[in-house]
Amino acid sequence: MHKTNKLFKIYDQSIMGYLNYIGMILFSFIVVGALIFYGNEIPSAYLNSFVFISIYIVATANINRCVLPYRRQQPGLVFVSKQLLLKHLFFTIKKGYSVQLLLACFIALTFLLVENQYVIMILALVVVMLSFASQLLSGLFNIINRILLLLQFWYIITSVFEAVIILQIVQSLLIYIYISNSHRIPLTTGLSFLKSANKQQRSGNILYLFLSYITSNKILMILIGALVAVLTYFAQSFLTKIENLPALILVYINFITILEILIGSKKEEIVLDKARVETLQASLIVSPYERFKSSTIYLLCLVLIFVSVCGIVGVMINTSDISIILKNTLSLPLIIFIGVVYFRKTELLINDYEHKLLKLSLPILLLICITIFTITS
Repeated sequence: MHKTNKLFKIYDQSIMGYLNYIGMILFSFIVVGALIFYGNEIPSAYLNSFVFISIYIVATANINRCVLPYRRQQPGLVFVSKQLLLKHLFFTIKKGYSVQLLLACFIALTFLLVENQYVIMILALVVVMLSFASQLLSGLFNIINRILLLLQFWYIITSVFEAVIILQIVQSLLIYIYISNSHRIPLTTGLSFLKSANKQQRSGNILYLFLSYITSNKILMILIGALVAVLTYFAQSFLTKIENLPALILVYINFITILEILIGSKKEEIVLDKARVETLQASLIVSPYERFKSSTIYLLCLVLIFVSVCGIVGVMINTSDISIILKNTLSLPLIIFIGVVYFRKTELLINDYEHKLLKLSLPILLLICITIFTITS
């Protein structure tokens, strides 16, 4: 117990320490008093911003001068497991921030009883939790996290709560990627989570590796799916007002454009999978179907199908119109069709078959997609 108190003092024994405690308690009661006696006189937009920022300031105030892992410490070559790192973070918050969190919950409860608004209270508590979790970040991840936090304050002030929800999902995804990869990622690295195979996975086709990655990273997939669903929700709201178009048409148009840029119209312009396609074509045993299933384009199609399925969830939340839901769902095979077209285009270009029709693949596919969706509309 003596060692615990030495590492994590519950009270700062200096005069400034006591003044910090007294000042934080007084500030909290001032906020509560303002909500009770003057809540009806303050405009709703200003009141929401005031409560959000007050809860964040009170909950994250480091009045005990705790050093969270590892903002001011550089572990060097010492390895710290993810489980031990999270336990250390939880233990620090429990010992050093219990009073602040209690005061923040008191402000949130008062605001809930006075104004009966759940959204601001939930957003404020979520941003507090993300703020503590983001103490594990460093380097470029920490800079991005700070920018996301500042953007949340801005959108709270401007009362754009949907944008705050999206930013919090992105921030959660950023923290998860960092923690799941390593407790400290150098500035120049940190993308190893994109690798689809490692020594622990048995050999198999791309579909098996992709499904294995999804099942072994469920939380990451849930966060990505939630972000895609939210973005698709707003995209469908916008497109419904125009021509009652499905939101996934934006995904297909961008997919076609990106593949066109990566493959081009000449052999020298191919950036994506050139060496792999040449190797597969050198073997006459491999069928065209198997060659496609071994390509990077096929992997991109699988990723896009997963993204589109998550997007359909957002569409279903946005509207109950069966025709729009069916158009989004039944359009999923277009992803494989687009992938096959560009994979075959890659093979033809590698074989020095530069027909004029290959240069028109982008406008032809865009015309097909737009025609299908507009006719059904």
